Amino acid sequence: MYQTDLKKAEIFNELLETLYENIKSEQIRAAERIRNEITEQEAVIRDEKLLAKSMLYDARLQMLKGELDKGEKLLEGAADAFVLTGENLYYYHFFKGLLLYRQTKLQEAIVEFERAESFLSVLIDHREVSDFYYKLAITYYYMKMIAFSVLNASKAIDAALRYKQELQLAKCRLLQGLNHMHMTDFRKAEELFIAALKHDASESELQLPMYIHHNLGVLYFKQNQLEKAIEHFEHSMQYNHPEYYLKSLYYVTECCFRLGFKDCAMEHFAEGFALSKKRDEDVYKWMFAMLHKKYVDKDSFEVVWREGIAYFQSIEDENNVRHFSEGLAKYYAENHDFEKASRYYLLALK
Repeated sequence: MYQTDLKKAEIFNELLETLYENIKSEQIRAAERIRNEITEQEAVIRDEKLLAKSMLYDARLQMLKGELDKGEKLLEGAADAFVLTGENLYYYHFFKGLLLYRQTKLQEAIVEFERAESFLSVLIDHREVSDFYYKLAITYYYMKMIAFSVLNASKAIDAALRYKQELQLAKCRLLQGLNHMHMTDFRKAEELFIAALKHDASESELQLPMYIHHNLGVLYFKQNQLEKAIEHFEHSMQYNHPEYYLKSLYYVTECCFRLGFKDCAMEHFAEGFALSKKRDEDVYKWMFAMLHKKYVDKDSFEVVWREGIAYFQSIEDENNVRHFSEGLAKYYAENHDFEKASRYYLLALK
């Protein structure tokens, strides 16, 4: 009987490891199939460490699917039901950090990642290292602590190279490219984005090339290489991602206006404004409306842009406050209204 139980435990553990690899490579459907097999076998498992790990892995799967409430309940359920030790403590703190990151509680996420890191070198499989430092780096990126993001992304890249983790390497290079774009090191950012595109990301269901093409578009847009920017935004739009389609479409519309392709720009504007209204996306309704006032209905430009900036301030959308404040400041400076120009330049610098 003991041998039978031991064999079942070994099989169960193998299923858990397969599940976790599918989660980390973002193969959601495959992970759900394995999860169903695990659920069927849990009734005969008596090893509490394996059962705790199963619940913790399920929590991360739910988070990957965007089911944050389910993930949180499973995470705390595991802590309540079992005495977590060793690697399970690592997973608990790491996954709690991921949950807090997804809830935009970034400083709290860092605290949990720091707790998890103490277990990383002694208890955890080496294949985990790159994933951990990537998640830490991306959290620092959104906290605008770019030096810390660069440092941890470098650790993640080194580990991904060492263990030949192609998808992980692509994600890390995309993030490092974003860091360098933030630092206006455009040459290095371009190098990293293009390197990220060359990796095989086909195993992921989360469409990594879409994000890379979008950010290459942003990179070229920032350098006024508008035709190259359009090419990459259109690549990104081919994925029909509900959020990134509108993001890329906005940039394509502005590129066309700036290049003087008015008919094409108006077609894109009509699509973008209609889509943002259909989805009730207030941010994009304002963005497309402000674009229209800048290039078409110019008599309303100043009033609408002031109202739009006030709206972005009200929802604490710092990126759009900076972007549109800088544009309005330039308008006032060109019209020799330097008092208003100074006001909006200061707003852009906050």
